[in-house]
Amino acid sequence: MRAASSNRSSDRRGRSRHNERSGEDRPTTLKLRNPHTILAALAVRPEDFTEIRVARQGDHSGSWLEVIQTAEEVGISIEVGAADSQSSQGRSYVGEADVKVRETVSISEMFSDPQVGDVWLGLDGVQDSRNIGAIARTAQFFGIRGIVLTRDRTAPITSVSHDVAAGGLEVIQISQPPNLSKALSEIQSLGVWIVGTAEDAEESLESLKPDRPWMILVGNEEKGLRRLTRDACDLIVNIPSGNQFVSSLNVSVAAGITISTLKL
Repeated sequence: MRAASSNRSSDRRGRSRHNERSGEDRPTTLKLRNPHTILAALAVRPEDFTEIRVARQGDHSGSWLEVIQTAEEVGISIEVGAADSQSSQGRSYVGEADVKVRETVSISEMFSDPQVGDVWLGLDGVQDSRNIGAIARTAQFFGIRGIVLTRDRTAPITSVSHDVAAGGLEVIQISQPPNLSKALSEIQSLGVWIVGTAEDAEESLESLKPDRPWMILVGNEEKGLRRLTRDACDLIVNIPSGNQFVSSLNVSVAAGITISTLKL
């Protein structure tokens, strides 16, 4: 682990974009049902839509009316009455849209030209799709530059993740390297410092300062950060608790608190 006060040279790498998804079992299309998510996708990548369906005609209002109007403006047809009024979980909804899965980016592109005050986020084995979506929504709200997810242990970014993110996953950069340990080493060589979060850390979150480019690393919902991941961090911090009966937080809440510490 490097001392937090030392200086490092930044090793700038090339910025080649490539699709890092692999595996034939990974979905190629998302089914979105949150109108805010659909509106965000329409704003940044309308060419990725294959179809939009609504359940009924004549009483659309608010965000769904905006979805219909925006889709028509960019030349996407609306299939009225082609969507079921309930999902397989029994939840009612007004409509849905089929859109291609976004391409991921390389580590070298995501971490190009890091500056003091820049913040990225890394998820080491976060498995719940809703947590991933909630984290992405918070990350986008605070202007995080990108999210790195472990490809080997993390649940894929699903339609549910996109809907929970309410548009956050439509614009924020995502990278899914095949090996997180190697990715962390590359990230550090590019001039970024890595801070991990753990309940048993001796250093407090309050010690963090926005005085360098940081990547925040949070771990699995139950097990936290893996040992090799933790060893790669420049600093490990805990979130101080004011309640002796509650010693931990949901991973999305912990990520949000840590992000806000560096961005506010």
